[in-house]
Amino acid sequence: MEENGDLIIARLDPGDADIVSTLVASVIQPLTYYNARARSEEIAKYSTVNLHAMIAEDPDSVLIAVVNNEPAGFCISKYDDGLIWLSWFATTERFRKKGIGRKLLTALENTVAARRAHKIWCDTRTDNLASQSVLREAGFTRVGHFTNHWYGHDFFIWEKYVEPAPA
Repeated sequence: MEENGDLIIARLDPGDADIVSTLVASVIQPLTYYNARARSEEIAKYSTVNLHAMIAEDPDSVLIAVVNNEPAGFCISKYDDGLIWLSWFATTERFRKKGIGRKLLTALENTVAARRAHKIWCDTRTDNLASQSVLREAGFTRVGHFTNHWYGHDFFIWEKYVEPAPA
């Protein structure tokens, strides 16, 4: 959890799952660099029911950014065999270019040790320049390039090692 002025980043409360599901859909739906199948299937992954299941299994898997009581962004991740897979991080159009995406990534990093992991990894579409910029700023390194991969799209793969908590 992080608080910075009017910005609060916290774990998703189960009572807010509907709001976050709608927020995720509102961010993914207009993405022109995803085909219709990708948008539809990705939105379905983050239904209210699925978000409840995610946070029941791992309370740190969904983080939400709120500015003045207005949802501003989200970060969705999953523990994966000693690593954290960063599925999505995004801010709403109204709150872009205010550093919220970077702060969501910092908040995610702060969960890694408690989740017994040592690295975060993720992908970006090759033409998603905004996310690539934020990942680089956050210290992620591009380590791979997949062509014609998920949903037939091209992706870059990124990673960031995170210092384990002292034993």
